[in-house]
Amino acid sequence: MAVLFNKAQRKNPRTKEVGWFPVVKSIKRVDEHEVARLVADETTLNPMEAEMAVAQLEKVVLRLLQQGYTVKLGGWASFNLTVRAEGAATEKECTSALIKQVRPHCRFAARFLEQVQRTEFRPADSLKKKEKKEEPEG
Repeated sequence: MAVLFNKAQRKNPRTKEVGWFPVVKSIKRVDEHEVARLVADETTLNPMEAEMAVAQLEKVVLRLLQQGYTVKLGGWASFNLTVRAEGAATEKECTSALIKQVRPHCRFAARFLEQVQRTEFRPADSLKKKEKKEEPEG
């Protein structure tokens, strides 16, 4: 199945010229319950077990990140923390008080990114055209 996109008129940040750009259109948001159901369909877990595993994965990844670990999930992604901080004039003045924001960072593996690049796209308005053709005349 192809990913849908809309066409949007925007200013190109590089050239400052206005042009038309494809913008991904999400079909809907899939929550952790739906993800768990899909995982259950692909494994021997029942849906409740899969939902518990998804919920626990979030807790475990968060705990490991807060303990200073980088978390690698299979061959598809790894997570680590980064910070936005102010600088100090001396090493002694460089303390955790200078940290202003902590950000989780996800780095996807090359194999995963290669597969994402194979995504097919279709204009979102092609759905409307298809629906009109399927409507019975009357």
